[in-house]
Amino acid sequence: MLLTLAPLAESFDMFIALAFCYIPPFIWLYFAYRSSRSGSRVAKKDPTSKGYTWVDSDENVPITKTGQFSMALLWFVLGSIFFWALLWPDHHDVWFIN
Repeated sequence: MLLTLAPLAESFDMFIALAFCYIPPFIWLYFAYRSSRSGSRVAKKDPTSKGYTWVDSDENVPITKTGQFSMALLWFVLGSIFFWALLWPDHHDVWFIN
């Protein structure tokens, strides 16, 4: 069925490349959303000692402050570069034009 969408494609490698480049950022965004809604751990000054202790907080962290959001952006940018700069010309055989 997928080959009927791209009649000039000889195999599924283009669809596999699209899946690996563009589906994982959405998975990372889902995990970023979950972690931004689950509260956080913050460092509080401990009056009994001279240091800080980690305590659970009910405050939600903004989604842009999570590491998963950064990973989603990184994967999207690098996946786009990988797909459009490396795979697309290879798929269309434009490396060696006479």
